[in-house]
Amino acid sequence: MKKYFLYIALSLLSLNMFSDNVEQLIDSAQNSFMQTQYASALEMYDSVCRMGYSSSDLYYNIGNCYYRLNDIPNSVYYYEKALMLDPSNGDAEFNLNIANRQLKQIVEPLPIPFYARWGMAILNTMSSDAWTILNIIFLVLTLAGIALYLFMGRIALRKLGFSIAVISLILFIFTAVCAYKSSVVISENNYAIVFEQSMVKSSPNADAVNSFEIYEGIKVQVVDSANSMYNIRLADGKEGWIDANDVKLLAE
Repeated sequence: MKKYFLYIALSLLSLNMFSDNVEQLIDSAQNSFMQTQYASALEMYDSVCRMGYSSSDLYYNIGNCYYRLNDIPNSVYYYEKALMLDPSNGDAEFNLNIANRQLKQIVEPLPIPFYARWGMAILNTMSSDAWTILNIIFLVLTLAGIALYLFMGRIALRKLGFSIAVISLILFIFTAVCAYKSSVVISENNYAIVFEQSMVKSSPNADAVNSFEIYEGIKVQVVDSANSMYNIRLADGKEGWIDANDVKLLAE
């Protein structure tokens, strides 16, 4: 039993030390950034990533470092990663739009049905974790409302419990769907950023016919892979094959 408690104590101590190290590195990186020492700040943020820590704000800050260093493709990459973890990160979205306007190639997306836009807008109001927390809250409220309805003697309280249970149940189902959809978007993320200007091929073969040219910083969807090449799709619907080394997956 003593060994068990000692193990728990050591684990908590290690976790606390890890948290302190991460906070110290992030604070130092932020100070370096404010002093326009962007390369130094980036090195410290990278150290935090190598420690296994990740967050939307961390990727947003890394994107800012790359942007200040005039590395637009990497800034786009990390702003996209920040939004992947937290679609409601307005600062990352704002800076991403600025970075995208500086790319050599502008890809006009295909029109999206209004209901799809509304659905994504609702999902993007919160992160997947936030939807899950809200879902748990409405589950608790649903159970509390049922308890009021079943165990309270006064009619007014029973009516109140019934109303709480019904409304909370509806919101519980809604937030459960949103949490699931949001988690699926993250887990099935198959997007990448182009890091090398290259010709997109008509088939997964280096000697295949050139379909079109693509430039650094463009976001693409990876549809398939073969022969060390990715079948990519652009936002405007164009498709083709590109060397896997020319792109970097956002899920990495």
